[in-house]
Amino acid sequence: MRRKIVILFTLCFIVTSGYSQRNYLGLSFGSSIPGEEFAKKSLYEDGGYALPGFVIKFSGVYIFDYYLGIAGTFTFSSNSPDRDQLGEDIKEAIPGPLPPDVQVDMKMGNWMYSNIMAGPILTIPVWKLNFDFRGVAGLSFLISPPQELYIKSGDEEFFERRSGQTVNFAYMLGTGIRFNVNSYYAIRLSADYYRSKPSFTVDENGLVGSITGKTSYDMNVGTLNLNIGIAYRF
Repeated sequence: MRRKIVILFTLCFIVTSGYSQRNYLGLSFGSSIPGEEFAKKSLYEDGGYALPGFVIKFSGVYIFDYYLGIAGTFTFSSNSPDRDQLGEDIKEAIPGPLPPDVQVDMKMGNWMYSNIMAGPILTIPVWKLNFDFRGVAGLSFLISPPQELYIKSGDEEFFERRSGQTVNFAYMLGTGIRFNVNSYYAIRLSADYYRSKPSFTVDENGLVGSITGKTSYDMNVGTLNLNIGIAYRF
């Protein structure tokens, strides 16, 4: 009987040892891996040509019932496009054979987007670890890559500059592990799936609009964010 009481007490101590200092503020960095149409390389299928990039995440969590709480996040991400592939696709899509002296010069920036979100979080403390499961939603501010396209063939020249930005609804589902180094600091490992569906306007008189025949397109933006960071517990 005494042994059972000791075992039960030990298990309770291990499980509840993470209850103190349950709230935290965190900063993490990681990789943003694009998926869905965001990573697709196609002019006709609303492709974003996005390559893996980086993400910075600020987060705050308040636990009000041992296991349940509310999380708030601010993230900033940047993904460079596959400029070489996009340039080749534009060349191939230009109707008619290209003259041998044609010159195509394209400059392009990066996809950039920031998100402000909030939502519920479930945390399970075990010894010095916390297992977190969260779902947040909010606003996503997305800027498409600024582009400058210059085409010259003989005496004929074509120049186009375009960029776009949009604000739309987005959500993020994630999980993570916190290792509590001491009473105030923890190391965080997390993985988040981010998704939004922005809509962009295309100039029908521009090159891309003429090639695709579209005046707007909707693109599913999905990324897998893998982060590592530090958290201050309070």
